[in-house]
Amino acid sequence: MRKLWISLLTTVLLLGGCFPTNEKAEEEKEGTTPVQDYVGQGFSFVDGDKSAERVEKHEEEIKQEAINYMKTTYKTDVKVNNVVPARNAAVVMVECEEPIKFHTSVIVSLVLNKDDVGSARSEEGEVEKAIVGGLYAKAYKEEFEHLDAFAEKLAKENDLLGMREEAIDKTASEGYTSNHYFLSIFASDYPSVYNAYLENQDISAEELKILFAKDDPTNTILSIPMEFYSKENKLPKQKVANDLAKELQQEVGLPKGNYMVTLYKNFIVNRVGLPDGENVSVEDIIK
Repeated sequence: MRKLWISLLTTVLLLGGCFPTNEKAEEEKEGTTPVQDYVGQGFSFVDGDKSAERVEKHEEEIKQEAINYMKTTYKTDVKVNNVVPARNAAVVMVECEEPIKFHTSVIVSLVLNKDDVGSARSEEGEVEKAIVGGLYAKAYKEEFEHLDAFAEKLAKENDLLGMREEAIDKTASEGYTSNHYFLSIFASDYPSVYNAYLENQDISAEELKILFAKDDPTNTILSIPMEFYSKENKLPKQKVANDLAKELQQEVGLPKGNYMVTLYKNFIVNRVGLPDGENVSVEDIIK
């Protein structure tokens, strides 16, 4: 889904004549920011300017509505990282820290023709996949700690960058997300795992491993896209992506899954919190 959105975004930018340049001043003028400086500035949704005043007025109520929705619907406590005006609504970027970790979003409506906050909802499957991703990271905690260290090693050795924590908090809703990777997953592929969490939020890592093996015995359904950014505003060569993929394939002790390695230029499109889509990559690295 993220790759599809980036592809669509690329088309929009090209049609609009919004081409990135190497000068920081020009980047900011065109609505982009170097990844190392991006902390969510300019992140927005369609027609958000039309509801911005109402969202600001009712921000605390909107936050509480999102928190209550997550607790009531998914039995999960979250904190609010950002409230972004949208068309007749606010998109609330939330984060769960315990008992599992993930980022997701909740949409809180604004009542039409009335100065009041409406009900909360989420995009179909979005919170569910975030929960399952968080459970996978809990089940294989040591493997993910290894992946974090390995990703940092790859970045340092190849002079590459990742997303800042502040940017992730303000803009990410993909679920379990790190500076250099995220989990791409559909909760519908893991019914045993998801239903077990709803019944018991303190389910153990050992129990989760059994359930993940039941729902995905081949460890190929779950994808782990790894993303790196150049320190310069130019696209790295394909050879760099190939070399990273080779190191990834040889590394042991990482979480099981279908990996891909993607390298971008050194900028983020502010309004969507993503690169424009131009990249070099290697896909289908099975671990």
